Amino acid sequence: MHSFRLLNGNIEGLRWGQGRPVLALHGFLDNAMSFKPLSEHLKGVELWVIDIPGHGRSAPLDQGEGWTMMHWLPVLGRVLDELDWPEVTLLGHSMGAILAQMLAAVDPRVERVISLDALGPMSDTDEGNLDRLQEVYANRQGRVNRRRYYQSVEELWRVRTRGRFPLSLESARLMSSRGIGFNDQGWFHRYDPRLRDPGLWRFTESQVVALLQRIRCPVHLAVFLQSPLKLEEERWAHRQAAVAQLHRMDFEGGHHAHMETPEPMADWVNTILKAHGGQPSS
Repeated sequence: MHSFRLLNGNIEGLRWGQGRPVLALHGFLDNAMSFKPLSEHLKGVELWVIDIPGHGRSAPLDQGEGWTMMHWLPVLGRVLDELDWPEVTLLGHSMGAILAQMLAAVDPRVERVISLDALGPMSDTDEGNLDRLQEVYANRQGRVNRRRYYQSVEELWRVRTRGRFPLSLESARLMSSRGIGFNDQGWFHRYDPRLRDPGLWRFTESQVVALLQRIRCPVHLAVFLQSPLKLEEERWAHRQAAVAQLHRMDFEGGHHAHMETPEPMADWVNTILKAHGGQPSS
């Protein structure tokens, strides 16, 4: 495992393995360590995993720059500029998969996307977006989400084992190893507290479909069958039909199946990369 820094140190990450370079993007409130279990089973791959701004050890964007996926997209473009790979294979989980798809829709350097447990961003209706505007307005006095502190690191780990996306204790420890801090108030998650603030706007479903239609490269989609993010089949069908070159594979497991049971997914990724040229692009 090797650490690396990009964009004048504002973006940090981890690198595993040797071979074909692949850039990986983690999920919401996760960090680069979420790909460690998968990396241990990849063959002929040099896996570069960045901490997305405000996560892990990467710096958050400045106050005036924002903290949402739309604000991160240009930053990821600058990451690709600095890596300077002629062609880019992206591996993304959850929010990272959505970011990978958005990049593929706008950047011709992306030659392949491997998406874990996400196809297209979360959507809402026009009314839902106006309700979100109302919520942001109600927060006009600047109320912010404060850090939560824990009296022991074990207590912090156990928080990650519960909730909408539960983790095993082993995976929670692994993830937290890169994403926690300590001060005189106790242990805390280091991610940017603004990430828990309500976003102003979401795509409508028709905009999501239009975005996916702009992706011209192959998209390999892993659906985690027990994940709470799995959409109803009608919406899945519309989104899948929008992608010109979509290849779907179903896997047993919840939202972090790539951490909890990485071997089947790694075999699938290895097969994809071997079938489409195993030589490094750089």
